[in-house]
Amino acid sequence: MNGLKKAHLGFKKITEDTTFSINDMVEPTFYNFGAENVRVYHTVVKPGEAFSAGCHNMVMQGEFPIVFEGQDKSSRNLLCYYGSPIENCD
Repeated sequence: MNGLKKAHLGFKKITEDTTFSINDMVEPTFYNFGAENVRVYHTVVKPGEAFSAGCHNMVMQGEFPIVFEGQDKSSRNLLCYYGSPIENCD
């Protein structure tokens, strides 16, 4: 038994302030492709930077705030890439 799981790679685009759920995500990572800072789980993610909100090899549960710092809504482009487990490999 190796403990590995098969998973799909998914992503979600976020362009508004929200409470974001990471339920059932594996290693969710947020990338700021926008032009302004974004607060993800109380961490400032600058344009061009990333923030990992998960633990390796763990299926996450919970939610947290995402808040865009600027007023230009047209420049907001935060992507969350994550794994979504589908079955065990054993």
